Amino acid sequence: MKKAKIVLLLLVLSFAQIYAQNFKFAVMSDSRGEVNGVNEPVLKSLIQHLLKNNPDLKFILFLGDLVDGTWHNSAKNFAQFKYWKKVMKEVYEDKSLVGPKVYVSVGNHEIRTPEDEKNFRKIFTGLPQNGPADEKGLTYSFNYDGVHFVVLDTDPYHYGDTKNTKGNHINWHKFLHPKWLARDLKKARAKGAKWIFVGGHEMFFPVGGHLRDGLANLGRGFKYPPDSTAKARLAVHHKLWKILVDNKVTAYMSGHEHLYAREKVDGIFQIIAGSSGAPVYDFNPTYDQGDKKKVGQEFTYEQALPYYKALGYNYGPGKNSQKSPDFFGVRAYHYVLFNVHPDSVSVKTFGMLIKKNTMTKTDSTIKLIDNFTIK
Repeated sequence: MKKAKIVLLLLVLSFAQIYAQNFKFAVMSDSRGEVNGVNEPVLKSLIQHLLKNNPDLKFILFLGDLVDGTWHNSAKNFAQFKYWKKVMKEVYEDKSLVGPKVYVSVGNHEIRTPEDEKNFRKIFTGLPQNGPADEKGLTYSFNYDGVHFVVLDTDPYHYGDTKNTKGNHINWHKFLHPKWLARDLKKARAKGAKWIFVGGHEMFFPVGGHLRDGLANLGRGFKYPPDSTAKARLAVHHKLWKILVDNKVTAYMSGHEHLYAREKVDGIFQIIAGSSGAPVYDFNPTYDQGDKKKVGQEFTYEQALPYYKALGYNYGPGKNSQKSPDFFGVRAYHYVLFNVHPDSVSVKTFGMLIKKNTMTKTDSTIKLIDNFTIK
């Protein structure tokens, strides 16, 4: 009888573990707009669609550029932060969501002064405080039902030497604490995390609109072969990506480029959930375009070539001008929905398609635009 009870207990525990690893979370970013810093009509439409169709949603990761921001008016930035939370009222009042309900990250539009950083922390309370000492509440990690999440501040304000504030400056397109990240991921793996998701505003491999920056941060006017500065930046980029690869991260998710894209690089999905309202870009120029530039592109194909070479992209006649041949992308305002299962993660993206030769005009219908599975 005792043996039967033990077997029954093991079955119950096994079932509980499987059940616990079935949950949904969503990823969004870049909701900035011209009125009060937020594209309210688009953001509200996406949020309402998300909540209505997913009553079992647990939380949202919002990966930066929530608002448009200003350069030197911290009071105005603070007002925009508050307005963004007002637009997101339905999310924050939804009792089925857990934790802070929205896990936010810093983009390159939120923090441009030390005062902005203080205000960001003041508005977005309840976030984990387990990050590096100078990025509490900005870089952090958390667990939900055996799944590990890490949120990175990839556009930090750098304080330099505390005794010499002249060194203080914006430090966009960088993550300053790779050792912290490596320790955090290693610890999560040691504790048996089956899935690990890492998110930050800046992408590793630009897909359209920001070839010049992202975490490679090669800058405008980059020429091939790389000089010593570019080599140093590429080395940092490769080291950070290797940390994710070595720890078998499931997916790296970002915003910054205003479009939807996914591709698999070194076994890791890079998923860009890049516009919940910001004007939508077009994808990296291809060889077939010649010297023409589409609406929403920053470079012609010839201008983009040095970046493709430095980043090891798939370029040339008939190629997609992306890091991976399996690249897929859509120009749309959107959100990405993850449904976590014990042995797979189903990913669906819903959005409003952007009309050709425009950056903001839509067909006004939210529909499924991508559907794939991570195993």
